[in-house]
Amino acid sequence: WSCAPNLRISTDFLQLVRDFSVTGRIGELAQGVSYAYWKWERGYSWIADFGPWAAQLVPPYGGKKLPDFVMFNLATDDIAIMEAKGTRGASHGGAMCAALRQCKAAMKGKLASRSYGSVFTLDSKNPMGIGTLHIRDPEGKREISDEMKYYLFRRSYASWFDLAGDEVRAQECRRRIQGLPE
Repeated sequence: WSCAPNLRISTDFLQLVRDFSVTGRIGELAQGVSYAYWKWERGYSWIADFGPWAAQLVPPYGGKKLPDFVMFNLATDDIAIMEAKGTRGASHGGAMCAALRQCKAAMKGKLASRSYGSVFTLDSKNPMGIGTLHIRDPEGKREISDEMKYYLFRRSYASWFDLAGDEVRAQECRRRIQGLPE
């Protein structure tokens, strides 16, 4: 897992890949390939499961379908959300529309500066077994606000205070500022 492009779903990856299904594994594979692409090719150094991250927001995120990941790129100061879909067909259009709908719903909450749809196609009729990753990067606000940067900074410190056992300081870091979630 630690060396690109050696991709596999291992026990280390189980906490990063949320959408385990009872039938096919194309969704998990799509998440794994997308995760690797955004980390190794696009430089998002911090990538986390959107669900647990959003569960800590106050007020909580109220969307019905959660995007897969929230990501941070230190070099570009970019916070993004990403939804990965997979299909065993040759066409990625329907899956991409679904991915972008999930991202668009989450972007209404102004939780990130941009969003990405990512669809991995593994055409079952292709005897070579070649997969393709399709990316959509809708135009959006390129820079996050100073308030959101401050919020993320405070939230990061709150986590460190939690680990150190200083609950009072952790709560101080989580205080509401200028209408942003705690």
